[in-house]
Amino acid sequence: MGLWTPSLESLLLGDNRLSGSIPSSISNATKLTQIEMSINSFIGFIPNTLGNLRDLRVLSVARNNLAGEASTPELRFFDSLSNCKNLHILSISLNQLNGILPASVANLSTSIRYFSAFRSKIKGEIPMGIGNLSGLSALIFYGNELSGFIPSTLRRLKNLEQLYLGDNDLEGSIPNDLCQLDRLGELYLSDNKLDGPIPSCLGELSSMIRLSLGSNNLTSTIPSTLWSLEDLLHLNFSTNSLTGSLPSAIGNLKVITEMDLSLNRFSGRIPSTIGSCQMITFLSFAHNELQGSIPQSFGNLISLELLDLSNNNFSGVIPKSLEALRYLQYFNVSFNRLEGEIPTGGHFANFTAQSFMQNDGLYEFMAQTKTLATIGYMAPEYGREGIVSTKGDVYSYGILLMETFTRKKPTDEMFFDNLTMRNWVYEASLDSIVQVVDANLIGQEDEDFMPKKKCASSILHLALDCSTSIPTQRISMEDVVVRLNKIKITFLTNIG
Repeated sequence: MGLWTPSLESLLLGDNRLSGSIPSSISNATKLTQIEMSINSFIGFIPNTLGNLRDLRVLSVARNNLAGEASTPELRFFDSLSNCKNLHILSISLNQLNGILPASVANLSTSIRYFSAFRSKIKGEIPMGIGNLSGLSALIFYGNELSGFIPSTLRRLKNLEQLYLGDNDLEGSIPNDLCQLDRLGELYLSDNKLDGPIPSCLGELSSMIRLSLGSNNLTSTIPSTLWSLEDLLHLNFSTNSLTGSLPSAIGNLKVITEMDLSLNRFSGRIPSTIGSCQMITFLSFAHNELQGSIPQSFGNLISLELLDLSNNNFSGVIPKSLEALRYLQYFNVSFNRLEGEIPTGGHFANFTAQSFMQNDGLYEFMAQTKTLATIGYMAPEYGREGIVSTKGDVYSYGILLMETFTRKKPTDEMFFDNLTMRNWVYEASLDSIVQVVDANLIGQEDEDFMPKKKCASSILHLALDCSTSIPTQRISMEDVVVRLNKIKITFLTNIG
């Protein structure tokens, strides 16, 4: 095609239904500065002649079906791209590249600001030469099959603001070298095989707003320095082997919106200063060894939508102050040693026995369990046979997700006889599941319609996996958290 368009400067073909291969003759259009071919159905290889485009600034071929060359395990197009010294944006995510990053990655332009290659089946180690790309502000490699260690040379990327290496097979410790990245605001290393301690020097990165280290093999306490990150919005340390107690300095995180410390070995009491985190919407301390009473100050968390304290050693009563949480949709204190009366005000009228089971000292409310099960909130095995299943809270959470994204309740008049809310969502999933999504959440005219559509679809499919009728076929809450984090990362990456 380049033979006929030698003066072409921009080729904007993104978000269409184009298919076939990308012709190597595109490299003949030597004045091209921008190639945008993302969100299509292109197959074949990324041409290894793109280096002829010396003025190329943007190359985006994300979300296609492009593959690596069968003749070599290395992704050879990088060799050619090293000639594009003006390259600023390189986006090859969501393809089927199935190859290894070559050492020639080190020779890419130092002008590259944005390098995105997530979910493209990239294998092997991250080349040490990645540290040569001194202009990078975003390096997004999550959701691949990368192995080996996190390169110490990343310390040279002084302009880096976003580092996404989650959902790979990386091992070893988190290098202290990352603490030299003064501008780093988002660090995602979740879902790897990382071990050792959390570097205390991460607390010196005052720009940090999102820190996700969940689902690894980390084995330390939380460094006290991290509680000084006063601009932190998202903190995920779930599914590790972290120990120690939670300090009163947790109250310093006054703008945090999500905190997940579940599935660790934290002990001691939750400090009352947690009540200062008034922006938080998601808070999980589930599956730890925490004890003592539930702080009255939880009632100050006015934005809270999800609170999970299950599977700990909490004692005492459930504070009535929690009745004031007007946005609370999910609440779980099961498998503790709580006693006394269950509050009945606020959203507590909507919570089922799943939220309170295995607390022998709690009373009231429990007589309602079989009725609640018949109207769709509780797992069918509880209402049918009175069987308490450890998977029951997963079922209830799945129903809650459907309720949130469809703006329907399982008690709505449209659901009767064999038409349950779950059956309704399941039938829609066979065609187009987004047709049941609340119209206030997503519309064709939305600027970010496609990312919103994919996000809503992923969450409703997750809800279906949570609410299967057979308990053993339901996914675990650990997997629920992992999938929600992946959905969120994908959504945030794709919007804007």
